[in-house]
Amino acid sequence: MSQILSQNEIDELLNTLTGDQSSLALSKEDEKKGRVRDFDFRMANKFPKEQMRTLRVVFEGFARSMATHLSGVMRTVCEAEVVSVEEQAFSEFNNSLISPVILAIFNFEPLYGQLMMQVPSGIVDAIISRVFGGKAISTERNKAFTEIELVTVERLLRQVLRLLSEAWEKIMHAEPSLDRLETSPQFAQIVPPNETVAIITIKVIIREMVDLINICIPHMAMEPVAKELNSKVRFEGHMRRKYESHEGTITQRLANTEVTLHAVLDETVASVNDLINLQVGDVVCLNHGVNRDITVMAEHIPKFKGKVGMVGGGRFAVRVTDIIKEEREHE
Repeated sequence: MSQILSQNEIDELLNTLTGDQSSLALSKEDEKKGRVRDFDFRMANKFPKEQMRTLRVVFEGFARSMATHLSGVMRTVCEAEVVSVEEQAFSEFNNSLISPVILAIFNFEPLYGQLMMQVPSGIVDAIISRVFGGKAISTERNKAFTEIELVTVERLLRQVLRLLSEAWEKIMHAEPSLDRLETSPQFAQIVPPNETVAIITIKVIIREMVDLINICIPHMAMEPVAKELNSKVRFEGHMRRKYESHEGTITQRLANTEVTLHAVLDETVASVNDLINLQVGDVVCLNHGVNRDITVMAEHIPKFKGKVGMVGGGRFAVRVTDIIKEEREHE
């Protein structure tokens, strides 16, 4: 037989249920207002958004240069584009690497410490295959890299690092130097595990092969150029002044360049015999009408239409009546 509750027990049960509903209502209200969450100061964002945006701009230029260089080296079409610029702990990045892999550890003065470029085995195999006369085929590698492969990749990476320094010329003059190549992540501890790093991921397409190259930049390495990376206005202003300066110089030089103009009445065809027998006073008949415009040539390019007339001093002149546009030139 079920137990019968007393009135006091019923009142206590009702009070408990009412209290739970009130707590639930309060918790929902707190969620709307925003709950307080735990914050790990060790994982705080150390790269400002301005720095991340500037890094993306720099490495987008680097990706284009690298694609062009790889296309020439491999004699096939290569594409490269930046897919992400993220901030994470070095341990998180390093633990995600799968051996065998090429890890290029290099100095990039004036940046502090060392940087790292991770090239997956798929891209390495495609490059090696193409350089040695193959078809840029990427296969799953289950063995270590040979000395010949490492030397070939090292030579190519030194060239790629020069392209990286050229991309950084917008910010600073950099001196890259390859320190060493590692094939295992455990020997590539360039910073402490908890150090914050920026990871720039570049997607590389070589024929049907698609893979990712990652560049790891420690936060402490960026200290010498932090102001340049943070100052977006200064960066854009510097580039704008640079381009405007070049544009002004080119415009000035072009303005002072002398161009020969020819007023062409008409063209006709004559035989060699007629040319040989041509004498002073002979008349050459043209098909050009008296009221038709003539063509004015700038060097060998038709630029204007005009009419022939006379000016003071009994000199012939041409009055410009129309400008020949590019569409007409092609016609």
